[in-house]
Amino acid sequence: MIKHVIFDFDGTIVDSRYLAVELLNELAEKYHFRKIKDTEFEKLRNLSITERCRALHVPLYLIPLVVAELILKYQKSVNSLPTYAGIKDIISRLKEKGFKLSIISSNSTENIRLFLKRNHINNFDSIYSSNFITGKEGAIMTFLRNHNLKRDEVVYIGDECRDIIACKKNKVKIIAVSWGYDSIELLTGENPDYIARNPRELYNLIARA
Repeated sequence: MIKHVIFDFDGTIVDSRYLAVELLNELAEKYHFRKIKDTEFEKLRNLSITERCRALHVPLYLIPLVVAELILKYQKSVNSLPTYAGIKDIISRLKEKGFKLSIISSNSTENIRLFLKRNHINNFDSIYSSNFITGKEGAIMTFLRNHNLKRDEVVYIGDECRDIIACKKNKVKIIAVSWGYDSIELLTGENPDYIARNPRELYNLIARA
């Protein structure tokens, strides 16, 4: 029985996709790789991270530098971003029904807390930031241990293939959402337990998990 619902942050709660494109295009001018055209955004969602870098002609040696600078630029802008339509209502409804709610994200806990405060979201019991070395897989493992939870008492909600992979390694059920960074076709290829096509579907899927 599900007791605890874990949310990803970027691409799941917060609509940060177009900011990421804007910031990447700024870095493209600086580091001389190809900019993302408006017409190819959906096409890029069907590619893995490595394939996206290849399509934009980002040299492998530049990826760590570009990612680090992208994170810094993003941190300055995250608090001005919107939530996905309907996601705040679902979060409130889950809390009212007695579920414990947490966030595990590669974003910083400071950024997440500031964003939640600005958007008047106070439903989360804990917030974890995964580190670069262990990633989501290690963060989920630590979360289960710290909260003394069994794997079948937790469901994770995320928007990327790496979320699915991390959950499968921890034997935790995952609901992949179609409105984030990775396309529904890419997500389906990783065989998540469930796929939500809009926030309204989340509640019923959690009840079934």
